[in-house]
Amino acid sequence: MVISMVFGLLVMLLLLCRKYKGLYKNILFSNQAFKLLEPTVKTFDKELKRVYSSLKTEIKSPEDFVRIKQEVTKKLKIENKDITQADLNHVSEVLENSLKKDCGINNESKVINVKKYLKGNNQMYTYEENNWKIRGYHDATYGETVIEIKTRMRYHNVRKNEYDLYQLFGYMLAMNKTTGKIVQFYDNIIYDSDLETFNEYGLIDIKCEPWTSKFDTFKKDLCQFFAELDFYSDKTFDTSLAIDASDKPIAVFDIDGIAHNVNPKYEKIVKALS
Repeated sequence: MVISMVFGLLVMLLLLCRKYKGLYKNILFSNQAFKLLEPTVKTFDKELKRVYSSLKTEIKSPEDFVRIKQEVTKKLKIENKDITQADLNHVSEVLENSLKKDCGINNESKVINVKKYLKGNNQMYTYEENNWKIRGYHDATYGETVIEIKTRMRYHNVRKNEYDLYQLFGYMLAMNKTTGKIVQFYDNIIYDSDLETFNEYGLIDIKCEPWTSKFDTFKKDLCQFFAELDFYSDKTFDTSLAIDASDKPIAVFDIDGIAHNVNPKYEKIVKALS
């Protein structure tokens, strides 16, 4: 299946949740992926967000992760004497996700400044065809070239990744551009070769081979993905294909419908149904 190879089962479920919100919220409650928060149980989402927000701009490298994590955990334990080990385990999960995300955001700005790119994320671009659409915010541009910036957490992740290529193709399609580049950042080194290497795609021009064929394949895969999505217009997607049983519950909801203890792996799905 195309969705499992490139786009992912979580993406399939996310789009279905956005389109059929009530149906999939009920399904996730019925299969214990969602649960109600017991009135006597306290969560520490707000406290975590407050403590972490003052430190997240300091994250420049994976080497900062341990220090920030220790600082956040220490403050939470000092300020909340009733915090449990289970709560701290959830804090650790959320921090792992947030640290990677904010490391990427912080370094993205650095790469844009060093390379003198024009910063993106200022306009939502959309492409529609038949009964489907894609949309998104791009990282940056350099002239007519769309730039996708990836911060890598390990050196062996500095590589050519098909998912990244498809993501860039999506921005190029939505922006009606023919050239793009995936720029990688690791250990204060910016990987931005115009020529293809063993770990970089180089400058991608869909007017030339092999990129013309690869872009055509991307569009075919995209059409097939949405055809598969349309298959569930009158059928129910098996959520166990996308949500591991060991991860349940992925969120608990209070009496006001606010989600707590959200598993960061499923954050977008929870947000779509909140």
